[in-house]
Amino acid sequence: MRPMPFMLFPALALVAQAPATVDLVQRFNTELPTVNQMLKELKPQDALTRVQALIPAERPTFDASNAKTIAQSLDNAQGLMSLYRLCANVCSEAGQWEKAAEVQEKRAQDARAILADLDKAQAPIAAQWKTVSQESSDYVAKNEPRAKELSAKVTAFKAEYDNIKATKRKLTKVEIDEFNARGTQIQKDEAELAQINAALPVHKQNLVNAPKVAKILGDNRKEVEGMLKAAEESLAKATKAVSDQNDEITQFNTQQVIKKIKVVGRKNWVDAVLRVPANITKLGSVQVQSAFLNRLLVLDPGNTGAQKALDNLKAGKDAFAKEPKPTKKTGKK
Repeated sequence: MRPMPFMLFPALALVAQAPATVDLVQRFNTELPTVNQMLKELKPQDALTRVQALIPAERPTFDASNAKTIAQSLDNAQGLMSLYRLCANVCSEAGQWEKAAEVQEKRAQDARAILADLDKAQAPIAAQWKTVSQESSDYVAKNEPRAKELSAKVTAFKAEYDNIKATKRKLTKVEIDEFNARGTQIQKDEAELAQINAALPVHKQNLVNAPKVAKILGDNRKEVEGMLKAAEESLAKATKAVSDQNDEITQFNTQQVIKKIKVVGRKNWVDAVLRVPANITKLGSVQVQSAFLNRLLVLDPGNTGAQKALDNLKAGKDAFAKEPKPTKKTGKK
């Protein structure tokens, strides 16, 4: 959670929206271990069913009521992006690369919408603080010197008054009238000085707070820009993976046609991949091998070779483990 200096924000007449009713960050953090465990157990379909249920049908409303709800909405947005990312990863492990690309597209769409919501919410805050900053800057520039001037004037008058009292100097009527007139003005000066001294700290604090507010607003935008950038990069990667594989299959099938071999959808390519076990085993972990075999089964549903290899992995064997030959029974003599 981000720190929330609420007092830095002025009261704004923003349209209040219904707050999000769920905490998607908490939802993601709570469910992630379970989903990861399912993937380790080579149950991507079960994991996919679970994670799809975690994503809200509608993007939570961005609550722009105040600084606190904006921050909460941003946290919720991070949770939503994390759920999309997790869903896309699970789709990939289930072999559903096209579905993964669709999820990444939705993730990018929602990130763009969140950025638009944030800009709409922060625009009046930024505008008001720009005005506040300018007004406070003008006030300090004008009244700080004025306060020094008034303070010196009041201090000098009081010193003169104290000196007259101390020396018991007799004043003429003209001097008394003139002194009293000055005293009346000094009372007004003191009142003005008191007002300035009361207002100056507020305006100076505004000048301190204004850049802090600007930084918060800027950081908020950078956060959502980061969400959008990550989503768009993931979308490009997912789309390229599907496109590159389709191109590879098309090129392979073209060569098959040239060789006058009957082409059956993507089966020829899948069978060719399976004929070289290293294409699978070189991928590393059992989970990664399983994910690729799931992809082959999406490309060629029901492929017995891919299904057998996957069943072997689920049984704790090597993907291409050889079945032991049955031992011959010797007859009795």
